[in-house]
Amino acid sequence: MPSSSELALTGQYPPTTYRNLRDIARAIAATRERLATQDVSQYLSFKHVSPADFKDIDTHRSQLGAVRFTYYPDINTLLIKVPTRAHEVVHRNFDRKISSQFDAMNIDIDQFLSLGATRYVGPTASEKEADSSFTNPVFRPRDSDWPTLVIESGVSESMPRLRQDAAWWMANSRGQVQIVLLIKVTRDTKCMVIEKYVPEARVYPNTRAQALAGPDYRPALVSTTEVHQGAYPPYVQGPPVILEFQRVLGRPPVLPEGNI
Repeated sequence: MPSSSELALTGQYPPTTYRNLRDIARAIAATRERLATQDVSQYLSFKHVSPADFKDIDTHRSQLGAVRFTYYPDINTLLIKVPTRAHEVVHRNFDRKISSQFDAMNIDIDQFLSLGATRYVGPTASEKEADSSFTNPVFRPRDSDWPTLVIESGVSESMPRLRQDAAWWMANSRGQVQIVLLIKVTRDTKCMVIEKYVPEARVYPNTRAQALAGPDYRPALVSTTEVHQGAYPPYVQGPPVILEFQRVLGRPPVLPEGNI
């Protein structure tokens, strides 16, 4: 499994020292203001955030507005994602399109349940919230069960972070997250890029400990689709985004059911 430092990209984006909740609120407000006019990174990173600090921040998160948390207790690092309006619109529209196609197959929330930004905890106690996540509660009924499908979206400058988000889901779920969609939005050109990832198992049988740990799951990019809405006429480059029925619902389709 990738290290927490690798997933948090602490080498590429050195974290700021955490001091108090007020400083975090100010940093979020400043980022939100820049995002209103520029495609800057949506992510803030803070170091020296103890588990007690994170609990306090989480308790008072209503003071921070709409944000997503990823926390690595082993390196005392907190990542905060600041959503934009465009970012929220994109993943919610995807939610509706996917749900409407399942509705057309008479598949309701008893088999395809939207979990929103539910928080998940990995084997190293790191915690993460998705933009959108989905599961089939028939096969994964417990609160601790991983989703089958995750959607993460952001502006163009956030792509390195989004790709590490995909790595977190694949590695920490040990391949139980079957599809991650990353959606990059460039507002100036009205372009949207959708990257689809599935888990790829890597086995390193060099030592007994590695063999006992089992496969190391990494995200494998299987398709990239560009939607150029700002062009005249608008056009799509690349393959259609296909969500395999079995990956999303955890069972084979029964006609007339099929892929999304």
